[in-house]
This record gives sequence, structure tokens and C-alpha cells, in this order.
Amino acid sequence: MTKSYELLDSGDLSKLEIVGGYKLQRSSPTSAYGKETPGIWNDLHAIYIKNDSGSGHWNFQKKVPESFTIEFSNLTFKIKLTPFGHIGLFPEQETNWNRIREIGKKKSGLEVLNLFAYSGGSTLACLDAGMSVCHVDASKGMVDWARENAKLSGLDAKPVRWIVDDVMKFIRREIKRGKKYQGLILDPPSFGRGSKGEVWKIEENLSELMDALMELSDNKPEFVILSCHSQGFSPLTLERILSSRIKTKGLYETTELYIPETSGKKYPAGFCTFFKRS
Repeated sequence: MTKSYELLDSGDLSKLEIVGGYKLQRSSPTSAYGKETPGIWNDLHAIYIKNDSGSGHWNFQKKVPESFTIEFSNLTFKIKLTPFGHIGLFPEQETNWNRIREIGKKKSGLEVLNLFAYSGGSTLACLDAGMSVCHVDASKGMVDWARENAKLSGLDAKPVRWIVDDVMKFIRREIKRGKKYQGLILDPPSFGRGSKGEVWKIEENLSELMDALMELSDNKPEFVILSCHSQGFSPLTLERILSSRIKTKGLYETTELYIPETSGKKYPAGFCTFFKRS
């Protein structure tokens, strides 16, 4: 097992990473600026090339295993170079994982709902912090990947429900069952499809989703992490979405997500609002 993730540089619509000892170049539409250290963009293991349909392919310069594991943020992740350019790790969320751990030190046993949960980094952080989690994603493959990460991290015996379902359909059933959650985590995509082809559009569906989540938490959650990467949903917009619904006092931290580069620069990686109840 290799213990490394580094973002070396970004620019010219790409980013350069070391992941488990493998040097990868991935497309990055937010990197509309010049490279900081252009001399290091060589001797690559693989380059991800995106096409117009949103998918793409990897151009391998050297041999890379089909999958491998790394340690990051005191957790273990399976890494795989997918056709969509994702690798199963989102380092920009580490700040939120540390926030979860700090909450867990003061309030143990919280029940958390993690939606659009992908490969499960936030789920692992919650389990590591002594919380119980309901992990929901529409992709069975991604839920299986998250379960594998939990096992690799030694957290598979912790209290977690693994759910493959459309987010809105699942939440409506939880409301009917009278289920309540104290923590809410979501990183909704701009566009997506549910487990049976249901269409998700953030500009049309996010308000309905947030209203339903408030019903699941009686408008008084202990914490909420709302992040996204969609144009038009700025940090201030996300804060207003939460503050207009939450009916209890607390602290809001509204930030731009980023990954530190070895050059000292910050790579822009989305937006986030974090709420913690007083």
C-alpha cells in the first residue's frame, strides 16, 4: 500500500497529481490559468482525455494497475481510473471530514444521512467519528466501492446502512416511516439519474430536496454539509439555502473548496456551506 496523494500543479485546463506513486494528468475545466511549474508535466503514467459527451478515456504512458489502495486523511481508499475521469477520491472534502471528527468528539452517536455519497469518504469520516450512517447513492457500483473502502479502513463493522436508490424516492419513504436524522451531508451533481433512470437537475430539484431533509431533521439538524460544483450555486447561495430553512441557532462556515498544491497555490474545487448547531 502506498501512502500518498499530492496535487503537484494545475493550469491550461488540466491538473497534475501523484496518486499512490502514479503520476496522472486529468482534465480540469476550472483551471483556466497558466501552469505554475510547467517543467514537471512530464514522465506521466496516464493522461485522462475528456470528450464532448462528458465521458472520455485514459491514455496510458506506463503501466498502472486496474485498482490499488492509498491512505489519505487516516482512511484507506481503493483507487480506480474510471472512464469518467474520477478516481474514487475527492481530497477537497478533507476539511469537511475533519469537521465531522470534531463534532464526533463532542456529540457521539449521531445518526447521519449521506446523499449522493459516491465512494464514501464522508461516510467513513462519520463512522470513524462514532456516528451511524445511512449511505445513499443511485449507483450500485459506487455503493459497492464505498463498502469496500469501509472494509479497507477497518470500519465495516460500524453502524451503516448501504442504500442503492434514487435520493428523492428514498427520502420520501423515510419521511413516511417517521425516521429522523441529526446530521445531513450532500454533494449533489448538476445533473444525474436515479437507480431507475429518474432525472435529477440541481436547479429544479434542490429546493424540494432541502425541504424534505428539513422534515427529516425537524428543521433542527446538529450539522449540515452542503457542497456542490454547479455554476450559479455560489457559497453565498448555499448558505442562503440552509439559513432560510434551519430553525435553530448555529454557526455557518461558507467557503470555496480547494486542494493545496505543492507549489503553495490553491486548486479551486467547488463550494461548500457548513452548519453546526450551537
